[in-house]
Amino acid sequence: MVWASVSLHLQAMAERSLSGRIVTAFTLMTTVVAGLFALAIVIFINQAEVQLVAEGLNRQLDVIISTVSEGEKPYLGPELTLYRAPSADDATLPDWLRNLTPGFSEIEHDDVDWHVLTRDETGKRFILVLDQVEFGTLTAGKVIAPVIRLSGQVRHRDQLLSLAPPLAADYPADEVGQLAAAFDDTLNQLREALDRERLFTSDVSHELRTPLMVIASSCELLLETLPAEARERKQIKRIQHASEEMRELVETFMWLARGEQATRQPASMNTLQHIAEEQFRRWRPEAVQRNLTLQLTVEVPDETPYPTPMLRAVIANLLRNALHYTDKGGVQLVLQGKRFRVIDSGAGIPVSERLSVFRPFVRGGRTRGDGIGIGLSLVQRICTQQGWKIELSDAAGGGCVFEVDLANFTKI
Repeated sequence: MVWASVSLHLQAMAERSLSGRIVTAFTLMTTVVAGLFALAIVIFINQAEVQLVAEGLNRQLDVIISTVSEGEKPYLGPELTLYRAPSADDATLPDWLRNLTPGFSEIEHDDVDWHVLTRDETGKRFILVLDQVEFGTLTAGKVIAPVIRLSGQVRHRDQLLSLAPPLAADYPADEVGQLAAAFDDTLNQLREALDRERLFTSDVSHELRTPLMVIASSCELLLETLPAEARERKQIKRIQHASEEMRELVETFMWLARGEQATRQPASMNTLQHIAEEQFRRWRPEAVQRNLTLQLTVEVPDETPYPTPMLRAVIANLLRNALHYTDKGGVQLVLQGKRFRVIDSGAGIPVSERLSVFRPFVRGGRTRGDGIGIGLSLVQRICTQQGWKIELSDAAGGGCVFEVDLANFTKI
C-alpha cells in the first residue's frame, strides 16, 4: 500500500514543474526517513526494556533459587509470582504457563501483559512471573515518592521556624536534592522576612507607646491645672482623644501583623451600638462643616461585645471615606442586629473598580485629597481576620453602600 502511494506520487511528479517535483520529492523523502527513524527508536526502546527486565528477573531468580536451596522462604514483592514444578507440563502449573521454552518471554493473559522467566535447575522448573502493570505502578511510585515526601515537608508549618532543619540533607544530590536545596534557599529568605516583620512590629509598638503615654499624661496634667472655664481645655481634650485613638490604632496594627499568632482578643470590648454612637459623635462636626447630614439609625439592637479597636477602625474608616467622597446630601449609619451599613449619597464607585478599592495603595478614579489608599484595605484586613464579611453595592439614588456582617465573629 505504501509503495503504491509512492508510485502515485511519483507519477504525479512527472506532470509537475521542476520546482514542484523537487518539493514533492523532498517531502516524501523527509516523511519516509522520519517514519523509519521513529520506528527504529520504538524498536530500540522495546529491546532495551526487554533486556533490562530480563536481566533483573534473572538476578532475582538467582537469589530465589539460592534461598530455596538453603531451606528458607524467598521474599517476593507484590508484583512477582513464583511457580515451582517438577516438569514443564506438570498439572500444578496454570495452563498458560505449561510447556514454555526456558528463557524470557512476554505473554498476554486475561488482558494483562506478563513478563515470564522460565528456568530448569536442580531437576525442577522455576517460573518467575512479573505483572507489567503492577511493576510500572510500583516503579512510578518509587520514583515519585521522594517528591511527595518533599512536598509534605515544605507544606509543614514548622518549616517556617528559624530552627527548622534543612531539607536538602535528607536527599541525594540528584534532581530532587537540587529541588530541596532551592526550597531551603526560598524558605530561608521567607524566615528572614518574617523575622524582620516581627522585629519591626515589636519596635513600632514599643517606640510609639512611649510618646503616646507622654502625650496622654501631659494632657491629664494640663486638664487638672487649667480652670474649668479655660478655652484651652477643648483643644487639650481633642489632643487627648486623638492620642487614645492612636494608641488603639497601634494595637490594631499589631494584631493584624501577628495574624494567626493572635490567640486572644483585645481587652477592650464593646457593643456595636456603643462604638457606633461614639463614632457618630466624632464625625458629626466634620459632616456639619461640609454641609452634610450624618444620621445614626438603630433598627435592631445587638448586645454582642466586639473588640473595640477593630470595630472602631472599621466604622471610622468607612465613615471617613463616605464623608470624603460626598459633596451633597449626607451619610447614614444603620445598625441592623449583627450587621451595619454605611450609606452615602456621593458619586459612587464604578463596578470595574469595586474589587480593587479594597487593595492596599489603590485609589479609585474619583480620588481627591492626599489619601494613599489604605483605609478600605485596612477595613478588609480587619474583617478577614475577625471573620466578618464586607460587601459594596450601589445606593438608591446614587452613592455607595458598605455593609458589614459581624455574624461569623467568634469570641476567643
